Order: sequence, then structure tokens, then C-alpha cells
Amino acid sequence: MTEPQTWTTIGVLAAALLGTITLMTTMLGRTITAQFGGLRSEIGKVDSKIDSLRNEMSVEIGSLRNEMVTGFDGLRAEMNARFEAVNMRFTTLDRDVQALSERVFRTE
Repeated sequence: MTEPQTWTTIGVLAAALLGTITLMTTMLGRTITAQFGGLRSEIGKVDSKIDSLRNEMSVEIGSLRNEMVTGFDGLRAEMNARFEAVNMRFTTLDRDVQALSERVFRTE
């Protein structure tokens, strides 16, 4: 092989090596970009699921709060009615004791 052929072969191999490196770098860059795009898409899906979960939890907590308020209001009304009944019994008992004491300890 002559010297010009050797230099030509070296030039062709160098160009092929440089082209291969450029091609691999470009392909790697596109692959990384595509993977980041897919990751962004998955993050968007997770964000939407978190938002729907947040909304669902807000609705459930709101309904639980309403049920508890309703339950406590009913309990409060029942307790007031029972206290009123006990108060009426004490009033009646007080009247009866007062009548008995007037009858027993009549001061003339």
C-alpha cells in the first residue's frame, strides 16, 4: 500500500469513527429527551390522581363532618329533653316535700 492510500484509509476510518460518535451522541440525546418526556407524562398522571384523591378526601371529610354535626345536634336535643324531664321531676318532688313539711311542721 502506498503512502497516499494509507493516508486516505486513515482519513476514511477517522471520518467513520467521528460519524459513529456523532450518531451515537445524537441517538443518546434523543433517547434521554424521550425518557424525560415520558417521565413528565407520568408525573402529570400522578398529579391528576393526587388531585382526584384530594377532592375525594375533601368530600368524604365534609360528609363525615355533616354526619357528626347532625349526630351531635340530635344528642344535644335528646340530652336537653332528658334534663328537662329530670328538672320537672325535681320540681314536682320539691313541691311534694314542701307540702309534706307544711303538713308535718305546721306552725300555728
